Amino acid sequence: MYLKELEINGFKSFAKKSDLIFTTSISGIVGPNGSGKSNVAEAFRFVLGEQSIKNMRGKKGEDLIFTGAAGRSQRGAVKVVFDNSSKTLDIDYKEVSIQRIVSRDGSNEYLINGSKVRAKDIQELLSAANIGASGHHIISQGEADKILSINPKERKGVIEEALGLKAFTMRKNEAERKLARTDDNLKEVLVEQRSVAPRISYLKREVDKIEKARSMKEELRILYKLYFPTKKRLQDELSVQTQHIEKLNQEVEQINAEVRALQEKLTSVTSTEGVEAKTQELVKVEKELQVLKGVKAEKEREIGKTDARIEIATEEKKRYDLYLQQQEEHTSLESLSAAVHDMWVKWAQELMETETLSQERTKRWSALLVPYAELPESEKEKDRIQAREITAVLDEEESVRIPEFDELKLGRLNTEREALHAEIEKLSAQEVALEQKRDELDDVRDSSETVGQKVQIEILTIEKKKSEILGILNGHKMKAQQVDAQVQAFNIEEAAARGFFGQETDSFFVATDTPGEPEMNVKDKITRLKVLLENGNLGSSGEITEEYNKLVEHKQFIDEQVQDLKATQDSLNELISELADQIEVKFREGLEKINSAFARFFQTLFSGGRAEIFVTEIPIKKQDEDDPQEYEIGVDLSVSLPNKKIRGMSMLSGGERSLTSIALLFAMSSVTPPPFIILDETDAALDEANSKRYGDMIELLSKESQLILITHNRETMSRAGILYGVTMGSDGASRLLSISLEQGEQFAK
Repeated sequence: MYLKELEINGFKSFAKKSDLIFTTSISGIVGPNGSGKSNVAEAFRFVLGEQSIKNMRGKKGEDLIFTGAAGRSQRGAVKVVFDNSSKTLDIDYKEVSIQRIVSRDGSNEYLINGSKVRAKDIQELLSAANIGASGHHIISQGEADKILSINPKERKGVIEEALGLKAFTMRKNEAERKLARTDDNLKEVLVEQRSVAPRISYLKREVDKIEKARSMKEELRILYKLYFPTKKRLQDELSVQTQHIEKLNQEVEQINAEVRALQEKLTSVTSTEGVEAKTQELVKVEKELQVLKGVKAEKEREIGKTDARIEIATEEKKRYDLYLQQQEEHTSLESLSAAVHDMWVKWAQELMETETLSQERTKRWSALLVPYAELPESEKEKDRIQAREITAVLDEEESVRIPEFDELKLGRLNTEREALHAEIEKLSAQEVALEQKRDELDDVRDSSETVGQKVQIEILTIEKKKSEILGILNGHKMKAQQVDAQVQAFNIEEAAARGFFGQETDSFFVATDTPGEPEMNVKDKITRLKVLLENGNLGSSGEITEEYNKLVEHKQFIDEQVQDLKATQDSLNELISELADQIEVKFREGLEKINSAFARFFQTLFSGGRAEIFVTEIPIKKQDEDDPQEYEIGVDLSVSLPNKKIRGMSMLSGGERSLTSIALLFAMSSVTPPPFIILDETDAALDEANSKRYGDMIELLSKESQLILITHNRETMSRAGILYGVTMGSDGASRLLSISLEQGEQFAK
């Protein structure tokens, strides 16, 4: 992996897009003071994820965006491109571009190969390659001495990063943060676990009661199914008893009526005045009966007279009708005779259908019903004679008119006859009633004593029968009262059952074939169970059970959370311990290598002397005086210059401090070489001789890492394969110029 390109656009002094192409192992960036060349180093910090604006010489995000005479940009962007053919970066691309954009509102946008990501994603990606925003591989202007001035703990952190332990440290820190969150979550879950335990315990007791009540209720349901079918039998028995009582009451009432009638009869037959009154009444009835019979005979005679008048009127009507027919038809004597006979037949039929005739008259009229053709010759002759008479009258007395016949006469006679029949029927009914009354009064002629005895005996017989019936009736009434009391008890129990089971109670009355306990035992058990259920005071059992089930389920979830969190704790503690061990081992091994390289580089720069770095213990401030003293690890260093005695780093001159820090930085970089190193005027304090040594070490270091050198030193410039010159015009914008190696060598001389 190596650095291919840096693109700056609108960042700090670079108003327009500027590209730096890195094709050699050492690239130099030169230019006068204030031209903006150090902004290149800060551009690297920015794009690699630096979050401290102060480390990029600003106070707020807006300070990182170009503002000058040429105008001001609305955003600043830096993009760096890496060749990833070696797959150093854990991403499946041969070329990886990382870009960061800052807007004037202070918002930042991060992209990897054009896709938006988080700052954390960039940090994790680069940590695998041992590079970052503020590592030892980017030394800005004036920071070379920082490695010497920082405290041992901070120096330890710089060395760890240089050794490539940042990824381990990040993982360890992330694991520790997760562990802290897990600890907090576990505390919260344990508090919740403890808080629900009493409620679950209480609800468990209540649910046990509910289950017991449910069991008792089920037992009560079974008992009710054994108990209630008896009610139907009792109701049927009560209905039978009621029918018996009604029937016996009717018999008693009938007997009472018979007794009253017999008593009245007894009173009437045993009273002399009553007998005499009955005799007088009998005489009166006999007289009335005789009068009624006379009236009836008179009415019957009137009917006979009326029948005669009806017959005469009928014959008159017949003759009149024949006359009318003769007037209308001029037929022969024979046809007239047949017509006369047919007319008589028609009248006879109508008369027999509409009138009630005596047997003699019915026989006489029936003889006329024979058709004319079937009559004997003697009868036909009679009809011919009558026809001749009619014809003679018509021929000889043409001028004489026969009187008109009274058409209403026959109807009036029939009405009179019907009225007479109605009166006779009424008289007949009265006759029957008087005869019945006469017969009843005839009984009075019997001996009063004999009748009285018979009546008394009959009364006694009936009274005895009544006593027997009353005895049976009282028995049925007592039985009915007992059964009704039992039915009422069932009704009361049914109301209680509906309180427990509602509409389901209706199904309890269906008889089953299952043999049950005696009814009294069942009733006693029902009473006991009802008392237990009513005194249970269980409230809304459904709500309690539902709450209990939910809490148990929640408790199970909490328990699972506790187990998961404890397992996570164990896993994180194990991971932290493993990472700590790895960091410790790698740190100790790396520190030894850095120490060896540091001594070598130091002797090269100072032509002798001694330098070393070592682990030191730093006491941790105690929270309480009684707490045992604890320590943390730091890194300190000591140097000894040739031919010069010093006590502590504070006695070194500026140049000596600069060379010492360069020796240490180069030593760290040589042990775990980063892909690239940016050095911003770290050679500013070196004289010509030391610059030569510095240049030699640069060339040695460039075999392991790409170097980007920001410098004024001609010796340093001469070691670069390509130089970028930075200038700034009157508009305040930085511009880039590239210089080839040959031109750089001439320029350096």
